[in-house]
Amino acid sequence: MTQLERQIRTAQHRLWFDRWLHDICLCGAIAGVTFAVAVLIQRLYELPVPVLWVGIGLVVAALVGSTVWTMTRRESAELAAAKLDEAAGLRERLSSGRYCVGVDDPFAQAVVADAERISGSLSVRSHIRLRPPRPLGFAVVALVLACMSFLVPAGLLKSTEAKESTKQSVEREQTHVAVKRQLEAVRQMTETTPALAEFTDDLAGLEKFSGGKLERPTDIRHEAVKKIDKLEDAVKQKLAGEKYEVVPEMRKLLRGLKSPSSAEAQTEKLNQALSKGDFKAAKEEVQALREQLATLKSEEDKELVEKMSKQLADLAKQLEQLAKDEQLAQKLEQLGIKKEDIERMLEKLSKADLDQLKKQLEEKGLSQQQIEKMAKQLQQKQAAGATAKKLAKAMKQSASASQAGQTSEAIEGLQQAGEQLSELEQLEQEMNQLDATASALQDAKQNLDKPCPS
Repeated sequence: MTQLERQIRTAQHRLWFDRWLHDICLCGAIAGVTFAVAVLIQRLYELPVPVLWVGIGLVVAALVGSTVWTMTRRESAELAAAKLDEAAGLRERLSSGRYCVGVDDPFAQAVVADAERISGSLSVRSHIRLRPPRPLGFAVVALVLACMSFLVPAGLLKSTEAKESTKQSVEREQTHVAVKRQLEAVRQMTETTPALAEFTDDLAGLEKFSGGKLERPTDIRHEAVKKIDKLEDAVKQKLAGEKYEVVPEMRKLLRGLKSPSSAEAQTEKLNQALSKGDFKAAKEEVQALREQLATLKSEEDKELVEKMSKQLADLAKQLEQLAKDEQLAQKLEQLGIKKEDIERMLEKLSKADLDQLKKQLEEKGLSQQQIEKMAKQLQQKQAAGATAKKLAKAMKQSASASQAGQTSEAIEGLQQAGEQLSELEQLEQEMNQLDATASALQDAKQNLDKPCPS
């Protein structure tokens, strides 16, 4: 490529770029006005129009449209040479030189040589300059209009019915989110808690409030509260069952335990744990006693075994005494219940015995509330007493076996005691889990009673 051709090509590119600047500003002005109109309509009527994507689409359309428009009207090399001649005041010397390229005539070659010489001293940038395009002002105004359109209040021309419908839709969605959020923590607790496994299906369906009468947010909240309330009652009902009543009664019963006379006694820590109602610590102490018995083999350990057996026997005796609950027995005797019947019911309480007791108390003139309270108390005491007797039996077996030198039988007795304490510990854990769930449901119900924040 000769110097002349390079200069003409440079001029041609600058003319193209100048034309594209003109076209992009014009297309940008059109796109800006279109975007401003779209945003204005969307704001006035609150239409579900994706404004961001509309803006991106218009920008892409402006870029593509201006490029195609420029390419279809781009200047040719002949026109670029003529423009450069005119700008530099060369009286068509470059155009003529380009025309005579390849001609063998001496005059034509002289014209080409003159054009090459002149083009070498030219600066295309200084003669064909890039100026701000005329539509630039329109583009700026269109951009300002597009920005100002966002200042229009949303829903200004929207009908009252449509506004109410939109507001209700938003509140309905907020309510669904509130229900899901409040129940998520409870559901996670249920999934990881064996005691709550039976309520998994109930929790899974709590947030399904769609269709018909549940279109209004107030109805959704009300229905959610009703279902949560029903689930809360079911949890509380399970918590109040006979299965768990033995735990608090056992704690009350075990408070009467007395510590061994010697502070160095092997069962000192076990007595303290039982009297505090700490079933986990008591189970660990029983395990420690088992391990201690398993390691006692020498003759010198016989004295230690005898002391331990006496301490276990004393503990068993105390448990048996506490299981009798003489205070309740005296109270029932004062109401006219036979002593042998009381002993039988405290040992093993059947439904027939309970019905007979209620009938006898009614004949004595007690109110229905007093009768139910007394029957409930008897059930609780009998359950706790039966558990205490089982624990005492295990302790007694271990004490007797230890005293007789039967280490394996003694260890087995302590193992049975440990299993009973483990059951009490598990029941206590389940009670805590149920209580935490009931509390969480209560909180969720109170939060759903509050209106969603606007």
